[in-house]
Amino acid sequence: MKMMWLSVWSDAALRRSLVVSICCVLVASVTSVAQGPLHPLDGLTEREHWVIRSVLKKEGRLTEDTQMVRVLLRDPPKEDVLKWQRGKSFTREAAIEARRGGKTYRGIVDVRKKRLTLWEHVPGVHAGGHWTDSTDIITAKLKKHPDWQAALKRRGITDQGTLYITAVSQAFTDVPQDSPNRLLKWAAFQRRGVKNFHGRPIAGLIAVVDIDRRAILKVIDTGVVPIPDGPVDFDERSVGKLRKRPAPLRVVQPRGPGFRVSGHEVTWQNWHFHFRIAPRVGPIVSQVTYRDGGKPRSILYQGHLSELFVPYMDPTMGWRDRAYLDFGEAAGGLATPMEPGLDCPSYARLCDTAVMDGQGIPKRVHRAAALFEIDPGAMSWRHWDSLANHTESRSRRLLVLRMIATLGNYDYVFDWVFQQNGAIRVRVGSTGIDQAKAVTRRDLNDGKGESPYGRFVAPHTVAVNHDHYFCYRLDLDVDGVKNSFLREALKPVTFPNAPRRKVWVVDPKIIPTEKQARMKMNPSRPGLWRIINPSVKGAVGNPVSYHLRPMGNGLTLLTDDEYPGGRGGFTHYHFWVTPRQADELYADGAYPFRKKRNGLLQWTEKDRKIENTDIVAWYTLGFHHVVRVEDWPVMPTKWDQFEIRPYNFFDRNPAVDLPK
Repeated sequence: MKMMWLSVWSDAALRRSLVVSICCVLVASVTSVAQGPLHPLDGLTEREHWVIRSVLKKEGRLTEDTQMVRVLLRDPPKEDVLKWQRGKSFTREAAIEARRGGKTYRGIVDVRKKRLTLWEHVPGVHAGGHWTDSTDIITAKLKKHPDWQAALKRRGITDQGTLYITAVSQAFTDVPQDSPNRLLKWAAFQRRGVKNFHGRPIAGLIAVVDIDRRAILKVIDTGVVPIPDGPVDFDERSVGKLRKRPAPLRVVQPRGPGFRVSGHEVTWQNWHFHFRIAPRVGPIVSQVTYRDGGKPRSILYQGHLSELFVPYMDPTMGWRDRAYLDFGEAAGGLATPMEPGLDCPSYARLCDTAVMDGQGIPKRVHRAAALFEIDPGAMSWRHWDSLANHTESRSRRLLVLRMIATLGNYDYVFDWVFQQNGAIRVRVGSTGIDQAKAVTRRDLNDGKGESPYGRFVAPHTVAVNHDHYFCYRLDLDVDGVKNSFLREALKPVTFPNAPRRKVWVVDPKIIPTEKQARMKMNPSRPGLWRIINPSVKGAVGNPVSYHLRPMGNGLTLLTDDEYPGGRGGFTHYHFWVTPRQADELYADGAYPFRKKRNGLLQWTEKDRKIENTDIVAWYTLGFHHVVRVEDWPVMPTKWDQFEIRPYNFFDRNPAVDLPK
């Protein structure tokens, strides 16, 4: 399909109507989640979801009291995918997570053969869950609970119809030791007169709920706190006078986009890769290769974000358990529909994805992923020759694969950015609404200083300090499956009697086992983290490699036993390397609630060999969020990123052949 793409029209209504009509056509041209899979790693289609549901119903595993937490593609063995050829058949299996009667089950369905091949109880764990499935029932019970009614009456609230009541955290510190129950803390927000209920928390009032039995265990009231009453909405009508609209900016691609898409496979500027939008982890890029001298060379077998951890730093009753494993806890799917021209360029190519609800019924998420080219306004490379008074410069273009997830109060933008120089930049944009608590003090003008656990952002409103940690799983295959981890430390060398007394040199070391491969960023002790292929040499004899280049980061200030629920072990190091295991997919383990910890920190205690074998790199990107007034009532998008870049992989700058 060839057509002209325009990024922005001067008239907003015309722009949106045109974009929607164009995108509806383009979604079908990228892929249809209703059609059959074309590649072994394609996500499950709507049709396949219906098959899975029928199999589970037939086997008696899907009943009215069963909650389907997730249905995911179960990847075929890596060796089978690498050998697969287009047009050949391939297996299709679905991995099931479900809850029934307070127990967690896992299963496997052979989609092709329409057969359940595994169904078993997983003891000592709880899977995530559709909290909203019980909202109506729990809310109705809470509204009738005498202690809840009395607490609201003390706050002058008699009309519960204006309240938004919801689960706000687990209840780790309220669960008796060795209790098998899964408890949640519920809180209320006042919606009267506002859209942004997050800005109207009813502080000091918590209900502890047994989510499986849908029972109210207790209501805790620590005292009346004023409900904030300042402006909190941020839609156009609420923010006051708007600034003048910028002049129109148009991007024109008269011959269509510079990339080609076949199913979920993308080809662009020597790059070729497969992608899917997975319900648990979002974008997964697979079989990433770069064509060098006419030959495709492997770089990354599979890459995706494996877990997102957001712990809050407030020890009080209503906040002490707020330490979210957002990916592990969220059920169903992550992707939210994008708005062309706002969330992505209006000329972006969009595709849908399929997820299922708590009863296994598939639903389509429209505009779940966007694929688009951008001109970042910077050169790919440049040099001015002073002797010839001549400049050689080349413009730069990027290809972006994007998905946006809304997880409670926060929105996250997940980008995979492919560059013409053989590098991949991975970035996260954090926006949305900061979690805030209501406090008795109005503001700082009383001279008592900042709140100990957060910052004032509005009258009677303190946004609580917290962290964000994103752990990426990177199954790098640099020119083949067997790779090694090379750490190159930069060390000073002293020459006592020389005119130049000190320089730094590179001290390379192959790390033999995974425990030694735990790495922390330290500006006073710099170095390089490279995944090399010792069996493939470049033109000057170097082993080919890709370098993980950090670009700003944070590290946890707590120990692994100081988080509620024993969570967040992967935050203690920035970089990890493990031998590839098909069942080690999530940095904090497969289940977010468990008696026994199971994640990167525990896996690497085995100290398995990682030299000249199939290895996986894990990188934790994070930041400490001390909220500022400018982050309220909605946070400007904050971008964090890292880069996977070629290091002695090519024989020259791979972008030197770019035309003017």
